[in-house]
Amino acid sequence: MKVRIPRGPLAAAMAWSASQLDPKPTVPARAGLLLEADGDTLTITGVDSNVTTRTVLAADILEPGRIVIPGRLAASVVGTYRSDLVDITMDDQRACLQADRDRFLLTLLPVADYPTVPASPEPDGTVPAAEFAEAVRQAVVAVDPTVAAEPWRGGIQLSADGDRLTVWATDRYRMAERSVPWGGADGVGALVPGRALADAVKGMRQSGDLNLSLTGDTVGMSDTERFTTLTRIDETGRKDPHQFIPDGFTTEAVLPVAALTAAVKRACLVAGDKKPKILLGFGEDDISVRAHGDDTGATAFDTVEGRHEHGDPLQIAFMPANLLDGLTAIGTSEVRIGLTANVRPALLHAVGDDTDYRYLVMPVRL
Repeated sequence: MKVRIPRGPLAAAMAWSASQLDPKPTVPARAGLLLEADGDTLTITGVDSNVTTRTVLAADILEPGRIVIPGRLAASVVGTYRSDLVDITMDDQRACLQADRDRFLLTLLPVADYPTVPASPEPDGTVPAAEFAEAVRQAVVAVDPTVAAEPWRGGIQLSADGDRLTVWATDRYRMAERSVPWGGADGVGALVPGRALADAVKGMRQSGDLNLSLTGDTVGMSDTERFTTLTRIDETGRKDPHQFIPDGFTTEAVLPVAALTAAVKRACLVAGDKKPKILLGFGEDDISVRAHGDDTGATAFDTVEGRHEHGDPLQIAFMPANLLDGLTAIGTSEVRIGLTANVRPALLHAVGDDTDYRYLVMPVRL
């Protein structure tokens, strides 16, 4: 193999694929990136147990070839180069990555041990790339992949209904959801690993449309240069959190996100580490934010200027991290909070014409 390729696209493609690789795979070849040089393109592929990534780049192919190199190391090496061009050649059963006078030799991994790379599935429809990436970023805050017995907790659900694709996730204690425009088949959907989807979509094109495949054995996503496939997650045992969203609220208020976030973070300083909670008080336009440290005896009290739109006075408590995750993801300057009781979930809704993002979060005991 002998290839010359611009450093920028090569570094970006390697970093994207390498970030998806298992750092401690059972098969050593799975820690590698497959490089395939043919015609006038270099194809870079990474395969993990849950995700496959592939990028096709224009390159000067002086000698075609197919090799597997250590993925994370190669990405780190190319990312530090300063030259605009990188030469990839073979040197005594090693790969040589050279940019100007910078030269690294990497031990090859066995091509024969490299797993089969799935083909890019046929798309079921398209979504606007930027809006979909934002929706995934907002939904992933509600995933918890650490519960092995309930893998659905770590998933993001993609569901097509008419001309909208809904992106949502739940870990049982909260739900994050947003819809984006969809052009394609109606009624299709899939539950996929949330963190893997979030990492994969970061490397896709952020303008124009993305193709999505939601009906096959694996879920696919592609643009003009890259495609990725992700395994489906079994939905067995998952309860639909939409049933906890009421038709109306007894108490509603609109608050500035930045001011509420800052007040909650200040209250966290005294909330303690064992069973921390933040209390929000609704009843007047100034919304109170309080916390008490059981171990220190310290108390924090703050107010946030908002608009108490209707409803009786009500106090409700939340785990700080769950509340802050929703406020951080919401993406607008104001948030509408709807309540029915201090023992029922609260709904945080983005205030804006270009988003329907909402975040359902369970309270804790006062």
